[in-house]
Amino acid sequence: MSPIIRVDVGWVLQIQSALTPLNIPIADWGALAFMADRHKFERERGELYYEQASARAATFLHTALLLRPFADYNLVIGWGCTHQYMSVSGQPVQAKDDDLFALAGAVRAQEADLRDVAQHLETWTAA
Repeated sequence: MSPIIRVDVGWVLQIQSALTPLNIPIADWGALAFMADRHKFERERGELYYEQASARAATFLHTALLLRPFADYNLVIGWGCTHQYMSVSGQPVQAKDDDLFALAGAVRAQEADLRDVAQHLETWTAA
């Protein structure tokens, strides 16, 4: 089992600052907080709802695409967080740009849900 990594808004903002031009405005602070916290949701005390690393990592991309916490670059930031989370969890992923864009389009059109994102991450696992 992969280690359970818990991150916060500061971690998301570090990834955002590393991947995007300076001064990308935050469009919705509540959406940003939800993006950072969703992976930690517990069913009961101490029991994570998203048990697999791929499901926890998928929450970043899925939330960024649907709630759009940033004024722009939500796909880039969401994917950056997802990619980094999988790497830190010991399951690095590698996706072709076309595959990632197709998945992002499906999520935005609400034709793909969180489980679909997690399944794609599992197929893109490089290790």
